[in-house]
Amino acid sequence: MLHSSPFFLFIFSLAAISACTPDVQDTLSPDVQPVVQAYLTPGQPISVQVTKQIPFVADTTGQGEPINGLTLSISTAGKAYTLRAMGNGTYVASPDLVVRTGPTYQLDFDYSGRHVSGSTVIPTHPVSFSADQTVVYRTAITLGGGVGGFAGAGAQAATPVRLTWLNPIGDYYFVVVDNIEANPVEIITRPNGSNTQAANRRFRSQPVQSDFTTIQAQSFQYFGRHRVVLFHLNPDYAALYKQNSTSTQNISTPPTTLTNGLGLFTGINTDTLYVNVKQQ
Repeated sequence: MLHSSPFFLFIFSLAAISACTPDVQDTLSPDVQPVVQAYLTPGQPISVQVTKQIPFVADTTGQGEPINGLTLSISTAGKAYTLRAMGNGTYVASPDLVVRTGPTYQLDFDYSGRHVSGSTVIPTHPVSFSADQTVVYRTAITLGGGVGGFAGAGAQAATPVRLTWLNPIGDYYFVVVDNIEANPVEIITRPNGSNTQAANRRFRSQPVQSDFTTIQAQSFQYFGRHRVVLFHLNPDYAALYKQNSTSTQNISTPPTTLTNGLGLFTGINTDTLYVNVKQQ
C-alpha cells in the first residue's frame, strides 16, 4: 500500500531544468511546457499536479507556479473521467475512477493552445517481498560525551538488512524507509545548543533491476519502528530518478513520456514490511 507522497519530493527539482529539444511542428516550446506530477497506485485516489517550469537561471529548487483553470480528463476502458480542480494546480479524480493493474490510463488536457497527453499502465503488485531480519540493534551515540569527542560508538556494527523479491524479467524497483514513531528518538544525540539539524526520518534506495537491495544499519537514524515500502516502477520513473541524481550542470531535456509536457504521468505498485530498530 502507498503511504504519503513526500518520497517523490526529488521530482520537484526537475522543474528547474531548462529543456532543449529539436523543433517539432505543432508542439509547445520547451520553456513553456507544463510539468505534470501524477502517480497512479491501486487503492489510492488519483491526484494530478500541474505547474509551470522554473527557468534554469532561477535561484530556487522548489516547485514552479501552479497552473489552475485547466480541464483535465483521464480515460480508461473506453470511458473518460473529468478531474475536479482543487486549486494550487491540483486536480483530483472522483472515486468512480478506480486504479487497477491491466488497463491503460490516458491523461489529456489543453494548455497554451496545444494538447498535452500521456498514458501509463500500473505495474504488478510486488511478489514475495521479504527481509532477512526485522529487528536491527544499534548503539546509542552521544556526541561530545567522551574523551574522544563521542561515546557509545565502540560497539560492533549491526548486520545489514537484505530485502528480496521476485523479479524474473528485470523490472525496476526501489525502496523507501520511514520511521513511523510518534516521538522518535535519534540514535545520535547531539550536544545541547548544537545547530545541527535533526536527522531525516526517511531514506531511499536507488532504482534497481535486480531482485534484492541491502539496507546498511547506519542508514537508520532513529530507534523504533520503520515502514519499508517496495515500489514497483515503470521505466519512465526510473529514468527521471537517474537523471535527477546527476549533476545540476546537466541541462538536457528531462526524460518524459508526456506529449507537450514534462514530468511524470506514471503507475506504481507497492508492498510493505516493517523493521524495528532497538538499542543495543
